[in-house]
This record gives sequence, structure tokens and C-alpha cells, in this order.
Amino acid sequence: MSIGMDGEGDLYAQVSARILSTVPMSAPVVVAVVGGGASGCLATAQLARSVAVTGRRFTILLVEPDGVGEGLAYLTRDPRHRLNVPAAKMSAFDDDPQHFLRWLRRHVAVDFPAGGFAPRQFYADYLRHTLEETLRAASGVLCERVFARATDVRRHGRRLRLTLDDGTSHPVDGVVLALGHGAATTSWAPPALARSPRFVADPWRADSQPRVPAGSDVLLVGSGLTMADMAQRWSRAGVRLHVASRHGLLPLPHVLDPAPPLAAPELPDGPLSLAQARRLVFDHIRAAGGDWRRAVDAMRPVTAELWARLDPAARSSFVATTMRRWDQVRHRVDPAIHAWLEQRRTEGSLVVHAAQVVDACDTAAGVEVSLSDGSRVLAAAVVNCTGAGAGVRTSHDPLVMNLLAAGLATPDALDLGFATEASGRLVAADGPRPAIWAIGPLRRGELWESTAIPEIRGQAAALARAVVAALPGPRVVRRVRDPYGLPLTASPQAAGRYVAGLGRILRVRSGAETLVAEAVAADPRFALGQAVLALLGAEWGADVDVETALRDAQRHAGRADERERRFIEVVAARIREPGGAGSAAALLSYIQAYPEDALAVSIAVPTIAFSGATEIPAEAWALVEGLAAVYRDDWWYRGLLAFTRQEQERWDEAAELAALALAVEPTAGHAVHAKTHVHYETGDHEAGLAWLDAWISTCGSDSSQRAHFSWHAALHELALGDDDAIRARFSAQLSPPAVSGVRALIDSASLLWRGLAAGAWTSVELGPVLETVPGALLVDPPTPFVGLHSAVALAAAGDCRRLAQLRRSAAARSSAVFTDTVAPLADALMHLLHGDPDRATDALIALPGVERLGGSAAQREIVEDTTIYCAIQANRPDIAQSLLQTRLDRRCSPRDVHRRAQLLTGHQTGRPSPTD
Repeated sequence: MSIGMDGEGDLYAQVSARILSTVPMSAPVVVAVVGGGASGCLATAQLARSVAVTGRRFTILLVEPDGVGEGLAYLTRDPRHRLNVPAAKMSAFDDDPQHFLRWLRRHVAVDFPAGGFAPRQFYADYLRHTLEETLRAASGVLCERVFARATDVRRHGRRLRLTLDDGTSHPVDGVVLALGHGAATTSWAPPALARSPRFVADPWRADSQPRVPAGSDVLLVGSGLTMADMAQRWSRAGVRLHVASRHGLLPLPHVLDPAPPLAAPELPDGPLSLAQARRLVFDHIRAAGGDWRRAVDAMRPVTAELWARLDPAARSSFVATTMRRWDQVRHRVDPAIHAWLEQRRTEGSLVVHAAQVVDACDTAAGVEVSLSDGSRVLAAAVVNCTGAGAGVRTSHDPLVMNLLAAGLATPDALDLGFATEASGRLVAADGPRPAIWAIGPLRRGELWESTAIPEIRGQAAALARAVVAALPGPRVVRRVRDPYGLPLTASPQAAGRYVAGLGRILRVRSGAETLVAEAVAADPRFALGQAVLALLGAEWGADVDVETALRDAQRHAGRADERERRFIEVVAARIREPGGAGSAAALLSYIQAYPEDALAVSIAVPTIAFSGATEIPAEAWALVEGLAAVYRDDWWYRGLLAFTRQEQERWDEAAELAALALAVEPTAGHAVHAKTHVHYETGDHEAGLAWLDAWISTCGSDSSQRAHFSWHAALHELALGDDDAIRARFSAQLSPPAVSGVRALIDSASLLWRGLAAGAWTSVELGPVLETVPGALLVDPPTPFVGLHSAVALAAAGDCRRLAQLRRSAAARSSAVFTDTVAPLADALMHLLHGDPDRATDALIALPGVERLGGSAAQREIVEDTTIYCAIQANRPDIAQSLLQTRLDRRCSPRDVHRRAQLLTGHQTGRPSPTD
């Protein structure tokens, strides 16, 4: 086990390593994260992430007496208090830069601009939500909230003991100090001012506020970012604000439309003097054409290294002479806040003094404060905006004091924080290195830039890796993972068969159920495999005892990890409540926690493979598009995204994505499906038919949806008017027993009806097709999409009795799509069967919500086909002509051109109806 020993002769490090390695392996490692602000949240999230991939058991004690995610920076609930960094740069994770922006657009405003400055209260909510989601997804990690304040850490044998202010203590294996900013310093305040009830020593945690009547003055001491917040809080009509600081420099603004980023400068080798560092910065500003903002921002990646090259004297000189100016240009504010401050300054309601407080006298009218520029301010309130205290040696925090006293921590050379190693591990005064790490402001003396989110999130990731590597843990059992990195609780042989089966599901190829069945045969306690087998039986019609497989999955779920258990719950809900809102919500919640589960995503998106978790296309599109950062250029994802793009009628993008996916994986079913739709919807029937026929006979010969692709080929033939080819294809590829069950209903029966409606044949015999479909499926369909095809098939068969049963079943459902669309559709078709095509036509024209029935536009087009057919039967050619012209405006079809021409000349008359 490596804990970062620097040399073989380090006796203390060797002893520490030996002690750590003997911790009992049966108990989980316990790490306490002290502080629940931004640093603590990010450290906890990264610890959970790092541990989850190891398979270890880990307990995190999150010690925070107040709300998680707040800390000093995000404690405010005032919407005027804004982040000082654009939203696009505030992600909690370096590997997902848009994470926060996506959260804002999902929870705050769908069009929140990437360059906008969000209210800080939302960032606290974001941190809390992100931590909750990360912990939910982290298998083997338990996080316990401890509502107390840590006061001491001591060595305790081979471990540490953390003491809290409620008198309790906890043995832990490691501690992460995420203490944030220290308490506000008041050492500058004269004694009379410090004693005054009008003095607000800590503006963020004040128990009470002085009364400030109209006509009064308020003095804000300090002119940085805290002042900008307090100016907004204390500003009101009739109140004049005074700002006093040594330099009198107000915060500078970001620009509304920043120029492209500038590359970081190359640092010279060796140590640097402060003068050299200054020249480096000014040279970079000149290289940026004088744009100091671009130059300063470009310094960010090298600031820590530049700081490390300065010797202690140079660092000390920087703090004394340059720090305030650097902080002003480095930590800027929302341009709107800067404009507001300048407006107040111009109108005289904000007065800036480049002066320090030298004396104060409490009077009945207020506290009279004398400033070093000779001015006096009679203030109803004096607000301390100077920020946190200067050092750890003078800290009054019991935990900091006790760590220093025990020698477990040492101050850095400038006394800005603790001395640390590169990973953030504390440097002890003597003895073995303690398993204590620091993050955030406590590392400012070592890194300088250590208070902003971009720096803290990087520290959190590095710290988490170091903690997991250094602390003891059980022997890691390597588990087989699926293609997207998710571990499987199964024997290697079972996991291998399952992965092969999963590959067939994602490719939409047949044989998946056989491979998954082999997996559970190899390891009968493979709970996830049992659940997937039950799912394939329920949704693909595989020859599986669904109830037994599901029961076995639930019986062995205790052996599975948390992700697998949640997936089993999703499958159970989907089987027990097909098409229900509860099962859909469970699936979507699971995907939010485990977006890398491609099988779950496949289930959630309505395609040829699964019925999906939503009837609203835009919701499915948003789900697929939101996973781009997870899957990037993966062939399966590109195929799914291609299908989404064709549904959005973005044909060129869909074709390009499908081509990219098929170049990597020629059997990629979703990509094939997308390409097929592009050919059809753009009227490219001859080329589409040729390509699809070639694919079906080669790469698609074992597709689990071969019948559906044959249906697509038949649609091309129908559009081209090749009736003999359609009949031949139906007999060879779409008639029972080659196709049965729900696939026969959706593909075979629908094709027969569409052929009749389009005039390809004059009669249909659906009996053999419907005999393969379970009777319950026809009259009590699980989804509106199946209900659509059941209604059409029963009408085509002239089965009034079961069509009426379907109508009653749909009308009794809680789903609005069933009651508002499927039931009226059944009514319209009953009018047709009863010999009233006129009423059927009117009812179909008025039918609402067709787009919510599910399936693709090409499949839902059967409603339009039926409407045209009914209009012709009712001798209403104008309606049929109009619908055909609308379709021709969408895409070319030789058959539709011919049919419209016949209607215009009066040659096409009503054909026999199903009842005939």
C-alpha cells in the first residue's frame, strides 16, 4: 500500500504505513469531513466517487452544525447576492464543465445564459443536490450527517479520535479539514467601536441588526466582495453608505462579452523574485493587447506554481504590497453589481474613503467614527466587511488551536493557513504524518489561489485520491464491468455471458435472452441478470417465466450492490405497473443517479427496443441530449442521438450521426433505424429500400427487430407503388409464424391495414395475425402506442365486440392519452365499422394528442392513412386531397402523387370497408 513515503530512511513514515496496514479489514474505513460548505461538499462528493470505483466499504462523517452547501460564501438567501464567476465556470466537477449550467437550466431557468451570474443561494442548493446525487450513486459509501462542531483531533492508537462540541467523540481513520474562511477579524476596531451595539462584527452571522432610520449613514469597513454584498443589503431610500478601506478600491467588473481565453505564459526555470513575477504578469498583459482581464485569467493555471517559485521573503512582500491590487483584478464582480455601485457613487448615496478607522465614540445619535483622512462619519451602523482573520496562530477556533498545540499541524510560512504536502496532507510538527488533509482557504499560504470553486474542485479530486490510497481497506475484489464501467456482482463466467447479452440488447440483435439465461445459469445468485431476464420476458416477449425470474432477482438482491438493487426495483415497478407514472419516475430517477447505465437509458427512450418512460417526445429528446457528456462519441449513443435528431426533423444531423455509428458498429440497430427513417421521411425511397434490403440480408440478418426493418422496407415499396413486392415481402418476412405477438400487431397488422387504405389491395385477412397476439393485449393494452395498433387491427378485422372492449378499457384509464386519444380513436373506428365513414372522418380530424401516442412519426402516420381512407369512403375528396397534399409537402411519394391526381379527376372512389 502506497501512502506517499518520500524515502526509505523515513522511520516515522515506515511505522505509520505498518500501523495503517493492520487495521481490521472487516470494518469500513471511516473518514470525517469537518465542514459542510463548498469545500466540504466537494471533498465528500469526490471521496464518494473515488471510493465507489474500488468496491471498498467507506463511511464518511460529514460534521457540520448548519446547513450543508452553505458555508460563509453561500449562506445568503438574498437573491441580489450573486456569484462572482459566470455560471459556465462553476461546475462542481472538472470532468463535466457544464454540470452547474445544466442544473440551473433544469431547476432555475431553461434559458439561463452561460455567461450569467447566478444568485448565490442557488449555488448552495446545487452543491447540496449534487452531493446527494453523488452519494446515491456511490456503491459501498455511507455518509452520516453529524450536527455538531469539531473541537479537537488526537492520535488514538493507529487511528484518530475526533471530539465534538456536544461532548461526544468518534474514532476515525482520517480527517479532512474543510473549515472554509475563518471568523471575521475585528482587530482593527478601536475598543469603543468593538463594544458598541451599533457595530456588526460578523455581517453574515449577526444575531441582531442595529436600527437604521431614514436619513442615517452606514459605514462599511472594507471595500472588497463582502462590501458589495453588504452595500446591497443596507442600501435603502434615505440612507447614505460610506465605504472605508486603506486603498479605497471598489471591486472591478467582469466584461459582458469576454474575448476568447488566452494561453497561460511559460514560466522560466528556477526560483523567481517578486520583481520577476511582476514582469511576467505585465508582459502577459502586453501580450494580450492590454486586456488585463484576459491576462490575469490566463495566469490561473500557473498561479500555484508561480507562487511556489517565490521564496518566503518574496511571498511576504507580495502580501504586504501587492495582495490587495491582485485580489481586485483577480476576484471581480457581476457587471450589473459594479454598475449599481458606481451609480450610487455618482448620485452621492455611496461615498468611498481611502482611509482607515482610527477612533470611535459611541453617542446617542450614533457611533462617531474618525478616519485617517481626517473625516468623521456619524453612523447608525458600522459593518465589518474586512473578511476573514489573518492567520491560524491567532485563530480562536478550538479545533485549529488544538491541532497546533498537539503538533498535528503547523502554520505555513505566512501564517495564512496550515503547511501541507502537495495532496493537502498536513505537515506535523513531529512524529508520523497524521491522516489529516486540508482543503480550501486553509491551503492559501501554500497555493495562494485556494478560495474559488475552480481551485477547490481540483483540490477535492486530488485529495480524494490521496485519502483513498493512504487509508486502509479490504482486499479489492476485481469485478467484471459492463461496457460502460458499471461493476457486476456475478462470477466471471456469468458476468461475461451477461456482457455479451447486453451487447446484443444495445445492438438490437436477437439472442440476448439466451446469453442472459446462460449468465444466471452459471451464477443463479446473479440478481441483476435475473432482473434483466424478467425484463426481456415482459417487454420483448422472450420465452421467460417472468414472475420466477423477478422473484429470484429480488431474493438475491442482498448480494448485489446498491446500483443493481435499484435497477431490480425499477424492473419490478415496470413489470407490475407497465406504462405507469410511478415506474417511469423510478426509471428516470435511477438514470439520474447512474447515467452510465446504457440499458436503463435504452429502456427509458421510446424506440423499437423498448416502449420508453415518457409519451412526450420532447422529454425523451431532452433525456438523450442531456447524456452527451457521459457517452460522448460512443457508437451506441450516437445511434440513439441520431434517432432523436430524425424525430426532430434534423435529417442531415441524423444521417451524419448514424453514419458515424455504423462505421464503428455495422450492427448498431438504433443507427440503422435512424438512417431508415431519414430515407423514408425525406422521400428517398429507392435508395432507402436498396440500402435497407442489403443491410437486412447481411448485418441485420440476426436483428431482434428484423420484422420492423422489413416493415420499413415495405413502406418504401408502398410509397413507390410496388404492390407485388409488398405482398412478397409480407409473405416472406412479416406473416406468422415468422412474426408473432406484439410485433405482429405493430408491424404485420398495421402494414395490412395501410395497404388496404392506400389501395394496394382490396381486402385483408387479419385472422392469422391476430391469433398470434394475446387477447388481453388487444383489449387492455399496456401503452397508448399498443392501444393505437390494437384499435386499427380490430377495425381492420371488423371485430366490433373487442373494439368496444378496448374503448371501455381506454376510457377507464388514469392516463390522459388513453382517455383523450385512444378511446376517441376506437369510437371513430366503430363509426366506420357501423357504416358511417362520414362521422368517422370528422372524429379522426378532431382527434387530439396523436403525437403523444408514442412510437415514431412514421408509425403514427397510420392515423392519417385511416383518415384519408375514411374521407374517401365518405365521398369527401377535398379532405383526402388536402391530407395527401400536406403529406407530399413533407416528402415525395409516387403513390400519393398518383392518388391525389385520381382524386382531382374524380377517378378514385370508395373502396370496400372492413365490414364489407
